[in-house]
Amino acid sequence: MFYRFVSAHSEATRYSEKRGNMATRTQHARKNIITSVINKLVIMGTNFIMRTILIKYLGAEYLGLDSLFVSILQILSLTELGISSAMVYSMYKPLAEGDTAAVCALLKLYRTVYRWIALIMTVLGLAVSPFLPLIAKKDLPEGLNLYVLFYINLANTVLSYVLFAYRSSLFTADQKYSVNNNIYSIFKIGATVVQVIAIFLFKNNAYTAYYLYSLALPLMTIAKNLALYIISNKMYPQYKCEGTVPPDEIKNIRKRVAGMFLHKVNFVFRNSLDSIVLSAFLGLNILGQYNSYYYIINAISGIMILVSNSVTASVGNSIVVESKEKNYKDFQKLQLLYMGLTTWLTVCLVGCTQPFIKLWVGEKMMFEDYIMIIFCIYFFSMHFSRICHLYRDAAGLWWQDRFRPIVETLVNLTLNIVLVKYLGYIIPLNNIGVSGVMFSTIFCIVFIEGTWGTRILFKHYFTQVKMSKYMLRLTWYWILAIIAGGGCYFACSKIGLEGIPAFIVYGIVGTLITAVVYIAGTCFLPEFMPSVAFGFKIIGMKKISEKITDGVKKRQEMKK
Repeated sequence: MFYRFVSAHSEATRYSEKRGNMATRTQHARKNIITSVINKLVIMGTNFIMRTILIKYLGAEYLGLDSLFVSILQILSLTELGISSAMVYSMYKPLAEGDTAAVCALLKLYRTVYRWIALIMTVLGLAVSPFLPLIAKKDLPEGLNLYVLFYINLANTVLSYVLFAYRSSLFTADQKYSVNNNIYSIFKIGATVVQVIAIFLFKNNAYTAYYLYSLALPLMTIAKNLALYIISNKMYPQYKCEGTVPPDEIKNIRKRVAGMFLHKVNFVFRNSLDSIVLSAFLGLNILGQYNSYYYIINAISGIMILVSNSVTASVGNSIVVESKEKNYKDFQKLQLLYMGLTTWLTVCLVGCTQPFIKLWVGEKMMFEDYIMIIFCIYFFSMHFSRICHLYRDAAGLWWQDRFRPIVETLVNLTLNIVLVKYLGYIIPLNNIGVSGVMFSTIFCIVFIEGTWGTRILFKHYFTQVKMSKYMLRLTWYWILAIIAGGGCYFACSKIGLEGIPAFIVYGIVGTLITAVVYIAGTCFLPEFMPSVAFGFKIIGMKKISEKITDGVKKRQEMKK
């Protein structure tokens, strides 16, 4: 299977021109999006299976422990410093120009840095381990060796860096992110199969089952990275780890890494700190309950982020070769399409989350409706300025945006602790501490990243456009989402179904309401029809896209 996979890509690469006149940015983006969606569906499916099995056969506290390890290791992964994003950005230009020597030198630097990262992460992991009982002090299953399990998970993370991970940058920078997706999907399925077998074989011995479940991860990481090395060598035999990066370029990389590190600190704390705070203050059972909801929005978010990441290389290439005016038009089109997708998914979550949770893990694992709605707001806030974030990354503006992540992280940390401890004294509702943790993150995303981060892009790249015009667009998208979400919640509460019928009917209701509200609310915008044409172009319906584009041009000529 791997031989056929490698041969197909090698043949395609052999007959393409330098940096792809035959394979356009749109074609690369389309292929990357398709494989990204497939990859995320694989992740969603396998994670869904594993979570269901963990809850059913081992218990919610095991699911909470699993989530806690992930959160801690995400924070330890800060040692990566954002090197991967900075290195990929550095490769855009030499790959576009066919500068083999420069790419080889960057790969050598990347490999050396990743080896240091693996060493530092190991040391930090060993240093953190004595404090594990303080974090997982509630609901910890008796008999489990917390340290051994943590070291297994730490080994998995370290191995993911030390074994040829640097070569994945070639696929990303060359707009072939689809290769990474395919490799990951294959080994994700393999790891899940091994884990499921381990749990079923030892389901009467939860401790042994969980140890074997954990051991499957580093073993599959080794196999996956070896496959990555073999495939990258077949597709890019000309790129070896050799040569020296010029001092000026190293200086630029350090500057980008310094800026990117702060962004990564913010991102990791945003996603991991919530779980750690909940575990420390409310216990592993509440964390397991929280993560059932978070799993849903995170799985869907993962698809959307992968879709946006799939076009990052194409956007980066466009920033290098196209004008700011052309890129701003593409920015507007992507924003309208992405917000339409975000609004639709948010509204469907409003209608479908509670029936799905009840069907999946049972009524005992359900939160109140008000927390479900907060989760939906959390989801929308995570994505409303995602396209702005994408263009900041593609333009390499991490250093210019270095102070904003520091402020956001500090505010989020402070609000997390304060609200989880004291919000219950102000608002006497069940599980209000959970909503307090979420409110702190929503506040930071909307009022710090959504405004400050946007200012950085318009100050340093889209200098020819007023930021206020874009912010009005974002505000309008929020209004449309609130109208559609409120309408869906009201309609679904009147229908009153349960189980699979509720999931299906509420999904249809959410889709219809979103279509009516969003189209009615955006059809008068000047970028609406170009966005529709752009959407058809991305999914491969070129003739329809051309007809719409021709119609737009004719109307513009008639106005003149």
